[in-house]
Amino acid sequence: MYNHIFLSLILAICATRALAIDFSASKWIWTNEINSAGNTVPGSRAFRRDFYSPEGKQALSANILLTVDNAYTFYVNGAKVGAGTDWTKAQAYCVRLKPDCNVFAINGTNYNVATPGGLNPAGVLAAIQIRYTDGFTQNIVSDSSWHVSKTVPAGFEQLRFDDSSWPAATVQANYGAAPWRNIQIPPSASSTPLTLQDADRIWTNEIVNGAAPIGARAFRKTIILPPGQTSSSATILIGVDDAFTLYAQGKVVGSGTTPNWPNAHRWVVDYPPTSELVIAIQGSNAGGPASITAAIDLSMDDCDCGSTLSVVTDGTWKYNKALPAGFQSPGFDDSKWPAAVVVAKYGTGPYRNFTIPAEAIVVNLN
Repeated sequence: MYNHIFLSLILAICATRALAIDFSASKWIWTNEINSAGNTVPGSRAFRRDFYSPEGKQALSANILLTVDNAYTFYVNGAKVGAGTDWTKAQAYCVRLKPDCNVFAINGTNYNVATPGGLNPAGVLAAIQIRYTDGFTQNIVSDSSWHVSKTVPAGFEQLRFDDSSWPAATVQANYGAAPWRNIQIPPSASSTPLTLQDADRIWTNEIVNGAAPIGARAFRKTIILPPGQTSSSATILIGVDDAFTLYAQGKVVGSGTTPNWPNAHRWVVDYPPTSELVIAIQGSNAGGPASITAAIDLSMDDCDCGSTLSVVTDGTWKYNKALPAGFQSPGFDDSKWPAAVVVAKYGTGPYRNFTIPAEAIVVNLN
């Protein structure tokens, strides 16, 4: 009987998705180095937020939304979770937590680059949803409860680091205020259905006057999951001008033909559990414009988070003008491949939008 009750509790926790989080209660914070005009000293600064579970509760996981103007490296309990360099787009993370005490740490960097208005602001914006083993949640936001340092001491991200002498963060503005305004939130954080709206159209550097050479090109993206996370399923939405073959973990998922290029394709792909998913595409151009546009949602195996990790085509993908043998395989070395060229944002310019299928085709690669 007790095993049955325990199993029912676990299933209930795993079946309950974490509530959608946003920045509505978050503040833009930094050190006190901001002058009256809104300019901030360039350089890196350290931020920490300790969190202790209330009596009688055990922390299970955290869903996190984060962005930093200009760049950051993010840690949880000393482990690197992620990094970002585009402050206009928040990143979403899901991590396991220790039951009692946890620390969120950020190495935030302000570049020596002014905005078109002549200002050089800096800020950290965060929203963290703590989930407990009993299913309850609690939110933490960036505010004056964070500690800051004008230097970045060695080991500052570690759980046992003593930040008791650090001052409180300086609150600059509420979310939505100038000069940052609203931040783009990824689909995985806002529970938005998978679309191509946040994706870029990418290709090689061969496009001249809107046209690319005829022929096939290779593209790759290695998706590295946060520490302790694995995935065994992904939903992929892709449109290619003109034809393509799509691979996941070195195996064929599906393809699209030249006459059918205005129609996007949607697959749900199952594969052996992995912490690194390699997506490869052989894209072919039959003449004129060429581009690849894709959005990928990886479902996490760890039911603690009940979340997805979202990836879109952008300048972090890589390409090769040839089709090297085995380029689609996870172990292939693409370290010398150049970064993909962003042709246009999906939905902008002269490019025609794809017709999106309502249903997905299920492909099992196990």
